[in-house]
This record gives sequence, structure tokens and C-alpha cells, in this order.
Amino acid sequence: MKRELRLGISPVVALVAAAFLTFASALAQTALPVSVLYAGSLVTPMEGSIKSALAAKGIDFQGQGAGSKMLANLISSGLKNPDVFISVDPKLVTGLGSKVARATTFAGTSLGIGWSDKSKYAALFDGVAAGKTTALAALQTPGLKIGRTDPKLDPKGEYTLQAMAILAGPAGAKQILGDDENPDQTFPEEDLLARIETGQADVGFFYRTEAVARGLHFAPLPGAASMSDKITYTLAVMKNAPHPDQAKAFEDFILNGDGKTILQKAGIEYFSPARSLVP
Repeated sequence: MKRELRLGISPVVALVAAAFLTFASALAQTALPVSVLYAGSLVTPMEGSIKSALAAKGIDFQGQGAGSKMLANLISSGLKNPDVFISVDPKLVTGLGSKVARATTFAGTSLGIGWSDKSKYAALFDGVAAGKTTALAALQTPGLKIGRTDPKLDPKGEYTLQAMAILAGPAGAKQILGDDENPDQTFPEEDLLARIETGQADVGFFYRTEAVARGLHFAPLPGAASMSDKITYTLAVMKNAPHPDQAKAFEDFILNGDGKTILQKAGIEYFSPARSLVP
């Protein structure tokens, strides 16, 4: 009798398990998407902790990180229609005009130099961080392999040119950087990060945000050259957002929710209060 009872229960258990798996699969498929174009300096937290935290809330984060100038051009031309755009230059958001429903400049960071332990000159730049030598003196080292982003595609590339002109003067900046778009130094952001991490480049120009998020050593450029008065992050919800409810949820998540905590840990300095930006 007991044997017959055990055999009778097994199909029930199997049916319950199958029903649960079907429900779980259906639940996973109901995750609602939010499309976000964001400044490439945010790629590590966005594709890591931010994406995971949103998934736990039932939101499918569909992000693309790249130079803010390039992303703004894609939106302006109609080639991209995201729910949200996060730029590292508020002028790029205001330049989109009527395409933007609302925008908030919510945080900032500083520009500096980053390096890994695999850099041939790691000890030299450790000395910069310790105050034993200046950033300018270290950057003038013969044979140094420097990495930066393209000023035509990425505001950070433009900020780098401005910062070095402040730090070394126009002639000194050109001696260190070469032409504005020197192909020996300019790389896409993810490529640049990989080159620094593997030691293919000795030092690169980064925002504190991305250096902290990727575990690089970082030293801010001194004084006005840190560009901390200019480097700000602006979150824009687009007027024709394909997923307006998820756009609002993402906005709240970044400005006031768990996303704020995640980005603060990644090195972003939030403003209090945030600044509403009129497109």
C-alpha cells in the first residue's frame, strides 16, 4: 500500500515542479525594458551592479555606453530613440531641444590620470599620488605611452585638451599630447581601459568615476586642471521614450534610489540638491 502511495505522489510533485518552472519562465519574459544611452565612463557600474539591481525589480536594462558627443549625434539624427540619455556634458542635452522631456544635472566628478600595476611606470605615478612628484613632470617622461579619448567623440577627450593647456600651457600640452586626435594616443573608452589594465598603455586620462569603478590607481589633475567645475552628469528622459513608465522608474532609481548608492560607491559625487535642466 505504501509503495502505491509513493507512486501516486510522484506525478503530482512533477506537475507542481513543471508549473513552477513555467511560471518562472513566464515571469522572466515579462521583465519590462528600459533603453538607456549613457556616457562611456559609466560602463562598469551600468553593466554590472545597475543592471543587476534593475533586473531584481523586473526591469530589463538595455544600455549602450559610448562617447556622449557620439550618442547625442545619434539621437539628434534619429538613428537612436532611447528612453533615457545620460551625458557627461549638459550642453549636449540642451542641444537636443524638443527631443527632451525633462533633464536633471545630478552629479559630477574630476579629471585625472589613471594607471594599473602593470604599467612600466607604476612606481613613478604612485609617486604622483603620494605627492612626491607632479603629474606634469611624470607626463613629460620620454617614451611614456599615454592613452586618452577622441575629443571629437567624447567630452572627456575635449576636457583632456583643455586641462593640459591649463597645466602645461598650449605649447607644453602639444609636446605631451601631440595633435588633438593623435592616433597613437586616442582610443574608444573601453579599449583605453583595457590597454591600461593590461599595461599596453602606461597611463591614461580618466574621470575619477571610471578609475574607481575599474580599480585603477588615480590621481586628480591639480587645481583648475581637474575640470571639476565642468564635468557633470545629466540625466535626460526623452519626450518620445518608447517605455515612459520604465524611463520614470529608471530616473527615480538613479536620482534617489538604489542606483544613487551604487554610483556613489563608483566614485560619482552627487549634488545636493540636483539641478533641473531646461532643454
